[in-house]
Amino acid sequence: MKMKFIASMATALALSVATTAAAFAETVTLRYSNWLPQTLFLYKDVFVPWMAEVEQVTDGRVKFEVLPKVVGTAASQFDVVRDGLADISYINASYTPGRFVSTEIGELPLGGDNSSVMSPAFDRTYRKHLAGFNEFAGIEVLSVFTISPIQTFTAKRPIKSAEDFRGLKLRSPNNTTTDALTLMGAVPIHKTASEAYEMLATGAIDGQTTIPNSIPGFNQLELLKYVMVIPGGLANSIGLMGVNKDKWAEISEEDQKAILAVSTEKLAEAVGTGYTKADEEAFGIMREAGYEIDTANPEMVTKFAELLKPVEVNWIARAKEKGIPDPEGLLAAFRAEIVAGSKGQ
Repeated sequence: MKMKFIASMATALALSVATTAAAFAETVTLRYSNWLPQTLFLYKDVFVPWMAEVEQVTDGRVKFEVLPKVVGTAASQFDVVRDGLADISYINASYTPGRFVSTEIGELPLGGDNSSVMSPAFDRTYRKHLAGFNEFAGIEVLSVFTISPIQTFTAKRPIKSAEDFRGLKLRSPNNTTTDALTLMGAVPIHKTASEAYEMLATGAIDGQTTIPNSIPGFNQLELLKYVMVIPGGLANSIGLMGVNKDKWAEISEEDQKAILAVSTEKLAEAVGTGYTKADEEAFGIMREAGYEIDTANPEMVTKFAELLKPVEVNWIARAKEKGIPDPEGLLAAFRAEIVAGSKGQ
């Protein structure tokens, strides 16, 4: 009787293993919710090649289906993926102010100009120091990254000094930029990049704070005329590629490792490098279109640093309120990663 029981258990175990292996051997199709213009460099030159690489390293066991239209809105992509309405998406964490406090460390003013260094440095910082706060519960973070430094674009008059920000109604992409604009006396209006066109076209805003490549990328070239470039950026923005946790669990451990090997810091670097190239091209397009582009001199940068210091102080206070220990140390760690990345170039 005992031998029959053991044999029965062995058979059941073998069937279980075989069933699990068969399940993992099946193709997993990830439904991708895309809210970016398909002509935008981030989609066509970074994310599409990355999807192809994922399919290649998993020998076709993991595939992508780009849905015919975005599920939800640009700002709701985290909830869309977490709740399984789509399996995977590019999530702009900065579009939901105050929700992902730990990652706002990458948004702070005057953080740096080199996206190809800052972006992978942020992914390293996240995995070493921030992932444990579990702010993205419900999704698997395949890569997290900063983008280009955010600059200011206006339609009717140029910005020549910090005082020129006063009274301007400017679209703001995130909580940090909103704080920065408020400190300088501007009127920030929090909207996504895809919502800016109508607001600019109707004159509802005087301009916007955004990344350079968004101007031609979102077809806004004819709606603006002046640029104020602050070395280091007025702020930055945080994005991530996230997949639903349950869907991630359908992928075998071997394929998960293969996907992460071409994601995490590697994808973040591709994003950062793509932004650097796209910004250079965008500034060239703006010059050809007759834009007036001014760059803040060292004296102005010092002035901006003084005015914007409360943004960092405010983030530290909010991080502590949320129970995040030693935010000053986290900020120092991120800056150290940027320095280390700069030496490697």
